[in-house]
Amino acid sequence: MIAILVLLGLGALFGLFYYLNSKTPVPEGCEDLTAECEGCKITSCAHNPVLKQSKGENKE
Repeated sequence: MIAILVLLGLGALFGLFYYLNSKTPVPEGCEDLTAECEGCKITSCAHNPVLKQSKGENKE
């Protein structure tokens, strides 16, 4: 019974924090952030230049 109450409490906290986070305004200057990376070994990263080249986008 205690385990169920703990899990329900954690779920309620997660829901509350998720709601409060969605209500928080984005700070000025952070609206349109892009990663300025040259690429790394993580090819599944959305900012990796390899993915941009395969989609037909060029960085230069």
